[in-house]
Amino acid sequence: MHESDDRHGVMTPGIRGAVASPAHRRGRARWATLAAGAWSLAYAAAGLYWASGGAGFPYGESARARRMGAVLVGLDPRSAGTAVAVAGLAGAVAAAVAYRTPPSEGRRGLRGLAWSIGLVLLLLVPDGRVLLGVGELMLLDAGRLEAGVVNQLWCALGGVLWVCVAVLPRRRPSAITTEDLRRGRRTTYVAAALPLLYAVPRLLWALGVTFGLDEETMAMAADPAGRTRELVFGAAAAGGGLLTLGLTHRWGVRFPRMVPLLGGRRVPVTLAAVPAGLVSVVLVGAGFTMWRVPVAALLGTRLAGEAAFGIGNWAAWLGNLVWLPWGVMLGLAVLAYTRRRKGTTG
Repeated sequence: MHESDDRHGVMTPGIRGAVASPAHRRGRARWATLAAGAWSLAYAAAGLYWASGGAGFPYGESARARRMGAVLVGLDPRSAGTAVAVAGLAGAVAAAVAYRTPPSEGRRGLRGLAWSIGLVLLLLVPDGRVLLGVGELMLLDAGRLEAGVVNQLWCALGGVLWVCVAVLPRRRPSAITTEDLRRGRRTTYVAAALPLLYAVPRLLWALGVTFGLDEETMAMAADPAGRTRELVFGAAAAGGGLLTLGLTHRWGVRFPRMVPLLGGRRVPVTLAAVPAGLVSVVLVGAGFTMWRVPVAALLGTRLAGEAAFGIGNWAAWLGNLVWLPWGVMLGLAVLAYTRRRKGTTG
């Protein structure tokens, strides 16, 4: 048994806890492979639909997509749809091969392919619109939700599944050390603080204190709809930072006593880890796009996405550049939380 630390809700390290057995890990890996194959077939069908002239093609010309740093934009529906269909069918074949290949046999090539597919779906397909789309859903403004945003969320799901195909067969239980716990807490505190760099300016804009914006953006932020939008975005980021602290404090392990019906009960690992993990995936995908553009500008090149990093909008762009480190640190905090919780008992 492990002894609990009431302050942080952690357990004394150094002993293996309730980790998954090899057979259980293999079972999860096979289910992830089946899901990745089914996802690939579904996306192949979507590609055939777009290639035949179907509506909702997500990679067409879009001024908003270019402003938000999209790379896959302005493509021809027939050729791009055909490419999606071919890639989807190839992914389904790869998933079938991976499903039939025992983990004990050489799977380095399959793992490399799974990593490649996952990273393309998570880093190349998304752009800044995916986070704006989530915000518009919070504003109950689903009418502005573009086909491209739905496609990006679907590709994020596929990317997670393919990364699971690459990672799950290699996972092994390991003892948790005191240094692991300390590192996890430090990571979580950074992940909780980073969203404030995004939230504080937007909350100030919502209060009418505008700065770091050009005249056009300032006018948008100053009207009632703009203030509401900035208030929701800023409050969501600040609230997310507060909830992140639960990944290292006791109330992320047991519900506080004041919570009706659930007070004192253990928090299911998935209840905390899955939502935070999904947010991390979206932040990393959108944030990677935000960093591509300034890095390309520093190198003297231009990308397909022509987002303008105007000096007049420095406050807005600095907030957007926080997405990537925020998402990375949040993902690491989720991994530390999951490992700590699954390595404990009682």
